[in-house]
Amino acid sequence: MKRSIYLICVCILSCMITACGNRSATFVSPNRDNKIIVKYDFVSRPSIEYNGDSVWKYPGRGFNEEVSFRVEWIDDNTFKFIYDDESHSGKYAEEFEIVLKEN
Repeated sequence: MKRSIYLICVCILSCMITACGNRSATFVSPNRDNKIIVKYDFVSRPSIEYNGDSVWKYPGRGFNEEVSFRVEWIDDNTFKFIYDDESHSGKYAEEFEIVLKEN
């Protein structure tokens, strides 16, 4: 009986961790030539996929709360990846410029 309860708890915990790590968003460039997918892990660290390849991963340790970054396209191949940090009055705001491919 104890083994069954332990097994059920492990299954529930692994399902919860998996569910928290499945958050993603898709962004399309202004001319609709490029599409990126932003995926977040269970500590809200983003990574960016382009054409099925990982092109960028967040260099920091992660976040205590669920955060979202926004995308501002500069042109069809370049965008800014921005975290505004509204919960801490902008103290931890970050901005990254990412180039998908050279012209």
